[in-house]
Amino acid sequence: MVTRARLLTLLFPLMLSVNPRASAAPICAIDMGSNSFRRIVGSFENGRYEQRPIEKRTLGVGDDVARHGRISDAKLAEVTEALRAFKASCDKDAATPVVAVGTAAFRDAPNGVRAVEIAKTLGIAMEIASEKRESQLAYLVGSLGQDGYAVIDNGSRSIELVAKDIGREPRYVVDTLGYRIAYDTFFAADPDPAHGTRAFHARLQRAADTAPFMKGKAKLVGVEFGEMAELLFPAAPLEGRVFTLQELKARLNEITTSGTQAFETLKKTKDIDRALPRLVAAAHLTEAFGYTQLELTERELGSGLIIEAGMKKR
Repeated sequence: MVTRARLLTLLFPLMLSVNPRASAAPICAIDMGSNSFRRIVGSFENGRYEQRPIEKRTLGVGDDVARHGRISDAKLAEVTEALRAFKASCDKDAATPVVAVGTAAFRDAPNGVRAVEIAKTLGIAMEIASEKRESQLAYLVGSLGQDGYAVIDNGSRSIELVAKDIGREPRYVVDTLGYRIAYDTFFAADPDPAHGTRAFHARLQRAADTAPFMKGKAKLVGVEFGEMAELLFPAAPLEGRVFTLQELKARLNEITTSGTQAFETLKKTKDIDRALPRLVAAAHLTEAFGYTQLELTERELGSGLIIEAGMKKR
């Protein structure tokens, strides 16, 4: 007969093997996007990514840079307050280290380094990502470190197109027409949705033509397409949600053929500036790169810092 003590002895190693999260310490990552900041607490171990709900704040740093040619003192004060609050929340969650990454707005601002200095005084290790670095992080977010994927990261001021073949460095192209700029350029003042869509298509095609390496991968993954899915399609969980090319094109066709009055009504929808350009980008780039579907992830760019840290522990 096997005693209870003997049974526990036999089962204990198995219990550890099926609970890989037991030794995974959480990291706190702050994604300092051009439009929104996000605080992400998560871990990555043995190919498993886990995170708690994301805390978000809209700061509009990119708009501030476009208006002033730099990050204004008032906006730097907002950045300081947001980082201080996020750091306090990270400490409360016992999530360390606290790391941060700034994207296009901080790259473009001549005083972007001030944010790095502010973060340092608060105990946050911040970097301003180059286009290459941002693309590398976007790839980790979309692929969880696996080779053979193609990833589209559609941010507010830039779109990263990045793919990685087995045993090679990621290749990338960055188009400086993220959703905020695209909406203002092609849709905000144009009453004809078809006209704006055609113009945006042409711009996207120029970017696609410079990124043939995106074709023929095992999977096409979309990062930061949550508002598109939430506003323009029926409700469903975001992580792993798959949109067929046919679905994307059909929804876009509904909008472009709806007429000017319906389009003006649509443009009054909250966050449509986040959703509509992403729909156009999703439909056009999925087709341009020869895929039949696009798979979405709810992971954000800051998740790449967490995934990267977990991969370094291997």
